[in-house]
This record gives sequence, C-alpha cells and structure tokens, in this order.
Amino acid sequence: MRLALLLVFPLALQPFHLQQGDPHALWAAGRRVEAIEALCQRLSSHPREEGLRRTLAERQLEVHWYAAALQTLELLGPEADDLRAIALYRLARWEEALARLSPDDPAHALMRLEALEALGRETDAELARARSLLGAAEPRLLGFEGRARARKADHAGAVVAFRLALQADPLDGAALYGLGRSLIALGEREEGLQTLERHRALTPLLDQLDFARRSVDLAPMHAPNLAALGDAERALGRVDQAKALYERALALAAGAESVPIALRHARLLDEDRHDLDGAVRALENAAARFPDARLYVRAGDLLMQADRPIEAVQRFLKAGELRPSDPAIAARIEAARAAYRRDPGQ
Repeated sequence: MRLALLLVFPLALQPFHLQQGDPHALWAAGRRVEAIEALCQRLSSHPREEGLRRTLAERQLEVHWYAAALQTLELLGPEADDLRAIALYRLARWEEALARLSPDDPAHALMRLEALEALGRETDAELARARSLLGAAEPRLLGFEGRARARKADHAGAVVAFRLALQADPLDGAALYGLGRSLIALGEREEGLQTLERHRALTPLLDQLDFARRSVDLAPMHAPNLAALGDAERALGRVDQAKALYERALALAAGAESVPIALRHARLLDEDRHDLDGAVRALENAAARFPDARLYVRAGDLLMQADRPIEAVQRFLKAGELRPSDPAIAARIEAARAAYRRDPGQ
C-alpha cells in the first residue's frame, strides 16, 4: 500500500515550498533546472520586475547558460553590465566583454588580461593595473607575466615566471605549455619536449575536470555527478578531494546508483591510501544499504590479494547468497577455500 501511495502521490513527500515551485527553495535543494524554470515562469508573469530578472540571469550564469543569461538581461540597462561582461567573456566575445569589464574591479582583472591576450593585444599596462588591484604576490598573474615575456622573446624571464606559476598551481595548463615552448626557444629541447608532453597528457584530464564541475554546478545533489567529479580529481592525483567527493556522493546516492560509487571509493582507499581494511569496510557499508553481489565480490578479491583467504571466502559466500547460481562466484569460493585448506595427511 505504501509503495502505491508513493507512486500516486510523490509530491506528498516533498516540503510544501518545493511543491509550490519556490525557486529559492528549489535552488537550495540542488534542483537548479527546476529553480530556473520556476524563475522563468514568475518573470513571464511579472516581466518588469528587474530584481527578478537579474536573479534569473545570475542563476543562469551559475549553471553556465551564458547565452540564455544574455537574453534575460536584454531588457535591463547599464546597471546589469557586470553580468553581461561575465556572460560575454565566457562566450569568448572578447571585444564586447572588454567594453564592459571594469578596469578598476579586482574581480575583472584576470578576465581583462585573458581577453587582451586572445585579441593579440599588448598586456603590459593591464598587468601593472592587475598587480595594483590584486597585489604583486598574486600567483595567478605569473602565467600572464610569462606569456608577456615570451611574446617579447624574453624566454629566460618567461621560464622563470612559468616555473613560479606552476609552483603555485601545478595544473596550470597554459603555463605548462608556455614553459615548454620557451625552453625549446632557449635550446633546452629535451626538457621542453618533455614539458609539452606533460601538457598533452594533462589537457584531457583538465577537460574532464571542467566538464564534471559544470555537471555538479547544474545538479549539485546528484550523486553520479559528484562521483564523476571525484573521478576527475583522482585522475589528477588530488586524492583528498576525490575521497571527499566519493563520500559525499555515497551519502546522497539512492539505491543501485551507490554501487559503482562504492567500488570507485574502495579502489581509491586500496590503491591510493593503501588502506585495505578501509576499502573493505566501505564496500560492506554500501552493501548494508543496498545489497549487491559486486560489492562482496570486490571485498573478497581485495582480501585474496592480501593473502587473507578465510576472510575472503566469507565475502564470497555473501555474494553467493545474492547470486546463488553464478559460476564466477562459485569459482571464487572454491579458490579461497583451497588457499587455506590443509591436507591432514601431510
């Protein structure tokens, strides 16, 4: 009866303000597409509410819907140029963005530099202004400094700046590429080519990270999105961030979607943290919430690799209870038993 009620009346389980389509409550609950749709509906009924229009544009920017944000802002005046500037910058409409990015706003300093670079313009004056706004020790300016020096064929100075940029952010792909090019220009061909190869290998990982972040921005409470971001962080060697994301994803996961996340979490614990027992606990905790033979099989496999067959067979037997006719599980049970069985005649 309860299942039937859930299917017929799913809204009964939701807070009243979510049922009513409150865009702010929907946004806070991580239901961002619904929140934006609710704002659009309100705006269609009250098109002259400038505050509502600005809020909608801000939300669209946060989920990377830049063209939609520009369209939303069309009826607002120059007071909305700060939002237009960001949308135009993100759409690589550099000239239009520069016209609206304030030279006196610290938040706009790096965007102005990038736009000028993309247009092939001189950046010295803008670099000096950015230093005054952000501070001379601002590490994000080092990559721009390196590229400015490289454009003037000061490759020795560029190498220094690029190395400092990479010390501050080892994942600065543009600095890595610039370093490789400047090293080659200085005759350091072998190191330069190795650096460019690192850049080539890093680029798809950064693309994966960017895509995963955008997915989380769109649906921050969606467990698979968080796990995908964990995958991207782990691929880049940022194990602490990946572990936290997997744990957050598992806390939000519903039903079967927890299984692949738990498997990846356990792999991180075993391979990166060398915490076998922690990996087994993570698998069994997930199995307690959603029993799945794959979780017990993986726990048993890890224990077999650690030469702990008695513990392994216990997990394989649990997997066998869930899949009693699975020949692969049966083979694992026999292999684990054979590993600890002793012949009394010996």
